[in-house]
Amino acid sequence: MRRYLMTVECAMTRQPSLLDSSAGGSGRGIRPVNIVDRMQQAFLDYSMSVIVGRALPDVRDGLKPVQRRILYAMWEAGLRPDRPLRKCARAVGEVMQKYHPHGDTSIYDALVRMAQDFTMRAPLVDGHGNFGSIDGDNAAAMRYTEARLSEIAMALLDGIDEQTVDMVANYDGDDDEPVVLPARLPNLLLNGSTGIAVGMATNIPPHNLAELVEACLLLIDRPEATLDQLLDKVPAPDFPTGGRIVSTDGIRQAYATGRGAITVEAIATTEMRSGGMPRIIVTEIPYQVNKATLLERIAELVKTKKIDEIRDLRDESSRDGMRIVIELKRGEDPARVLAKLYQRSDLRTNFNANIVALHGGQPRTLGLRDCLLAYVAHQRTVLTRRTTYRRDRAAARAHVLAGLLIALDHLDEVIALIRAAPSADHARTELMARYDLSEIQATAILDMQLRRLAQLERSKIATEHAELQAMIAELEAILADPAKLDRLLATELRALRKAHADPRRSRLDGREPGDDDADEALPQLEAQPVTVYVTAGAVVKAVARRRTSTPHRDARDPVVAVVRATTADDLLLVDAEGGGYRVALGDVPVVPARQRGVPIVQLYGSPPDAPIVGAVALVEGADIVTLSAQGLIKRSAVAEYRGRTQQMIAAGVRDDDELVAVARCTDSDEMMVGHDGGLVIRYAADDVRTMGRPSFGVAAQQLPEGARCVALSIVTPADAGQAVEVVTIDPAGAAKRSPLDDYPSQKRGGKGVLSGAAPLAWCGLATDAHLVTEEGPQVVRAAQLDQVGRTGRPVPTVPALTGQVVPEPRTDDAVR
Repeated sequence: MRRYLMTVECAMTRQPSLLDSSAGGSGRGIRPVNIVDRMQQAFLDYSMSVIVGRALPDVRDGLKPVQRRILYAMWEAGLRPDRPLRKCARAVGEVMQKYHPHGDTSIYDALVRMAQDFTMRAPLVDGHGNFGSIDGDNAAAMRYTEARLSEIAMALLDGIDEQTVDMVANYDGDDDEPVVLPARLPNLLLNGSTGIAVGMATNIPPHNLAELVEACLLLIDRPEATLDQLLDKVPAPDFPTGGRIVSTDGIRQAYATGRGAITVEAIATTEMRSGGMPRIIVTEIPYQVNKATLLERIAELVKTKKIDEIRDLRDESSRDGMRIVIELKRGEDPARVLAKLYQRSDLRTNFNANIVALHGGQPRTLGLRDCLLAYVAHQRTVLTRRTTYRRDRAAARAHVLAGLLIALDHLDEVIALIRAAPSADHARTELMARYDLSEIQATAILDMQLRRLAQLERSKIATEHAELQAMIAELEAILADPAKLDRLLATELRALRKAHADPRRSRLDGREPGDDDADEALPQLEAQPVTVYVTAGAVVKAVARRRTSTPHRDARDPVVAVVRATTADDLLLVDAEGGGYRVALGDVPVVPARQRGVPIVQLYGSPPDAPIVGAVALVEGADIVTLSAQGLIKRSAVAEYRGRTQQMIAAGVRDDDELVAVARCTDSDEMMVGHDGGLVIRYAADDVRTMGRPSFGVAAQQLPEGARCVALSIVTPADAGQAVEVVTIDPAGAAKRSPLDDYPSQKRGGKGVLSGAAPLAWCGLATDAHLVTEEGPQVVRAAQLDQVGRTGRPVPTVPALTGQVVPEPRTDDAVR
């Protein structure tokens, strides 16, 4: 150490060091340097290494080097979506061995981040196991977790084996790695990026894929498109954790200059518990906010009396989604409390966008237009190189086939020449000289198998050669015409959008954030998504939305409808005699599933005249459908049920008849009706014209004497032609699944087709079903039923039924 210090001192004063040759030392390979200059150069080299090699993403594929190496190594190792999951330790080892010798911790941390759906808008790694949580929990060790590439990651790697990007030698020269990925999707803006380099940082927000593709298509069609025109396509970021983005000048500033603040708020709803106790339910929080830290901050605000309206706080998040429950004191206004929470906690944050990426190998601050133009230019290069590669491969194959065709045209002469040749090399030389062939063609002729001499094989060679010639002409036309290349790019972008795009998660709010203490600036609470149970005895129970509904346990008052709605919706209850009862779900307390609910007698002062047979949410743009036991079906517009009175006639019912089902449909839907004799008919909803509420309806199905209609189900256009199934249940508790296509569309009023169950308890599109059996209420899960043809008998599943079958809403019913 002393010798080192003396050397540095000598270097700084430019005096001979103790190791200098002039001082008597050997001095071999030693030269004096100025320590200041050397430190400056070393720090500059280190800075550029961090900037280019670690911290900043490339504008073309949106990836940092370690991320790119992980994806490429997993692709090389066969860890693809259609292959089994493998231990993350294997992927990390491949990356560290071949491309990134900087320690396994940094590699695994990057892999984990690419698998977190609360971090990446479109996760690039499909992870299995503990990959951390939004509460800040760390991922499990790599020896416990498994991973493979996600479907969308394959789009980033698509074409990498077709010379679409440059390859360079890895750190030890034994392998090659890509400089950039083909990145068929605009990943820089899709997933965003965060990184801290030396003297600079990047913080790019994620966006919605469909919006980015629309903006790219606009730039392909109109390269001179302005920022305002691009903002019409990409109005704001789209964070994986959802939230509400408040419109401010910061969004436009970020997209124009690359820097700006974007205000994000949590999504909160309100519930009223029994006893008049309000509470706030937080279902989405701002991006990059730690939920556990957020809860600690709110608890601290309560403890220090800065917010004294809160009496309890708990986290009820589960696999069904986020649910932070903030219990308020009696009489408190949830909107005012939420305004205070927005001001004093991370329920409202600013995302400080700083769009810095490597462009042309140099770090640059980029706006939205710059990022999209760089991506489109990269895609044009990728498509050009891919087209060139495919043309060259097709040309090489066509060249070989042309030689084979020449040989087949002179088959006898070629055979004689080969038999007479003393060696294969001599035969090759003779073929090249006599028929003007290349060495490749002559070799292919010599390697040709005898079976290729058959007439059918000869025609296959000619057909393949003609197809290749057409392909080559098409590929050359694309290379010669930039407009055709752009059309190809646009077509492929639309296909990728169709395959991978999903709806926007972050809501957009046009208001400007202001003084939340003012009445006009109080935050708007979202309507709470709920699952509503309606019983035959007219009890309405609203519970927090879950992926699947729990059984209604009261067998004495069985459930007759399970509806997905929000607390802002109105619910229509229909009884057997045609009476209708409109209930505002905002007046119904949201309770735990184990509690009973609210009898509508508390809302109306009198009970219904007959048992309730069904219920639907009143949604604009749909009609209400009722079905009677004697097979009369009727459609009425929703507006018919939105009058001033809450009690009304929902449908006309004859004295010897009763209603058995109610549903909701549109003109483009189809109806499935079944009677207890086991026949089911399917026809267009247009076959039932819209009529007034008191009307009896028209014949839904031709009924045998003594038969009763028991089932009504709605088939949407999205169901037709898809692999959708129908569930059939009989009174003995037997059930099955059958393809929807086995039930052909007919005209209204026909007999229908056999369902395989006689008698029939219920038949409709595959969904979980609530029913009451001899052993109590149960839920039959459609996914667990046996698959049996339409005419086959159902399989015993549950004990015999003692009540009607109630289908649970399917996934798409919640948004219809």
